[in-house]
Amino acid sequence: MSEPDGLYKPQANRLEIDSQKSTAPLADDEFYHMRHRNRGIALIFNHLIFDQMLCKPRRGTDHDRDNMESVLKMMGFHVKIYNDYTCDQIMETLDIVSKMDHSNNDCLVVTILSHGGRFGTIYATDRPYNSNDVIHKFSGTQCPSLAGKPKLFFIQACRGEQADSGVRIHSDSPRRDQEFYTIPNLADILIMFSTVEGYYAWRDTQNGSWFIQSLCKMLRKHYKTRELLSILTLVNRDVAIGYESDSILPKFHKKKQMCCIASMLTRLLRF
Repeated sequence: MSEPDGLYKPQANRLEIDSQKSTAPLADDEFYHMRHRNRGIALIFNHLIFDQMLCKPRRGTDHDRDNMESVLKMMGFHVKIYNDYTCDQIMETLDIVSKMDHSNNDCLVVTILSHGGRFGTIYATDRPYNSNDVIHKFSGTQCPSLAGKPKLFFIQACRGEQADSGVRIHSDSPRRDQEFYTIPNLADILIMFSTVEGYYAWRDTQNGSWFIQSLCKMLRKHYKTRELLSILTLVNRDVAIGYESDSILPKFHKKKQMCCIASMLTRLLRF
């Protein structure tokens, strides 16, 4: 059964809507340098329960949390999990991590599993915040030891209250001379949202969200052999084609989902 991962509260169904220095690559490198001493830190903010009247519980989110933890550990990350944190606790945690010395780390991953809304709204246990509040904690000025290194954000949350009915289609197939250089403050960031702006994201109460299921599946299968954006394109395809909602409510039945990638990466990324 299917329902959206937003603030709508339908009847119970099985699927719900849901001065440190950076050792960056040289200016002309095509790929990020991913052979530091450590892979890096991966943060998972998982939200199941919210304050009364704020949002309904997100049944199935623990499957997403465990799935992400498993695949990120397999990839070599030091995973830290935070369950049902308040907004202040989230921001305090991000401040602490952004002030750490990441000089010996390849990159950073932040995963957020929660309810959401329009224009970057994400819900902590007690109140909403904005996705930009998270991303800007790791800008070049705020976290200099990650400057020039990839910062990856994966956000499972609704971004509105529209449901995508889909459309039927037919197949159409048959240089190293300088060591220091300047980069934009928000370079080397990638954000992948579970859905496009304005739309629901979907979560199965038994198996977890479509997006996280697919992301973990594709990372497990391809992270050693394929470049990251090509893996995420496979996630886009898998979610778009391979999933469809099943709900007792007609407005939520047979709906689709399209993930969305916003990339400010300046190099190719292969783990």
